[in-house]
Amino acid sequence: MPYNGRMAKHTVCHIEFFVSDLSRAQTFYGGLFDWTFRSFGDEMVVFGSGDQHIGGLSLSKDHRPGNTPSVWFEVEDIDAMVARATQLGGQVISAKHEVPHVGWAAQVSDLDGNAVGMVQFSNSMSE
Repeated sequence: MPYNGRMAKHTVCHIEFFVSDLSRAQTFYGGLFDWTFRSFGDEMVVFGSGDQHIGGLSLSKDHRPGNTPSVWFEVEDIDAMVARATQLGGQVISAKHEVPHVGWAAQVSDLDGNAVGMVQFSNSMSE
């Protein structure tokens, strides 16, 4: 399930569910959608269908039902997009930070407090 960087910009590139038990969630989603899973650290697995990346299951000790999934959009320039969001009245939830082997991520809120995730893939991802 590689990130191939060939998606159209400003489209959904990752959907993330916060779960209280990774194993239980994999059994449920794997059984429901036939997704395959790959470890992405101790507290996350990514999932997809064949080689197509769809999203991730992230372990959350403070899981609140109804608070997920989080949706992430691919952007070309994460700094410009965070600035644009704040100019439009949004707030920064999570400042730009590196995601190893992926690129950069940030999360802002819209005017109603909904989280909007953004990912700028590293150059090696788009080749």
